[in-house]
Amino acid sequence: MLICSMCGRELSEQEALVHKTEQGEKKIICPACFEKATGVDYKTFAFRKENAKQTLLAVVLCLAGTVYAFVERGPLWGLLGIVLTVLVYLFSSKLK
Repeated sequence: MLICSMCGRELSEQEALVHKTEQGEKKIICPACFEKATGVDYKTFAFRKENAKQTLLAVVLCLAGTVYAFVERGPLWGLLGIVLTVLVYLFSSKLK
């Protein structure tokens, strides 16, 4: 059993969240204290974090394809790649 460093509640290892402070200290936080501190429950936070990683990967790959299209096919294909990259960014960041 672990103890929440904010409220003192006993937690199982599955529900405990580990937070590293700016000084490098590790603190155990319960999901309720995490929600109070951030205003968002942990599942939503983890989902948004994963969505941000996937969006970054998609945009980087689209930009690489855009550069390749510009070099190999010309400016028209490069412009099309830029438009598609912007659309991928907009649609992937708006998904919930």
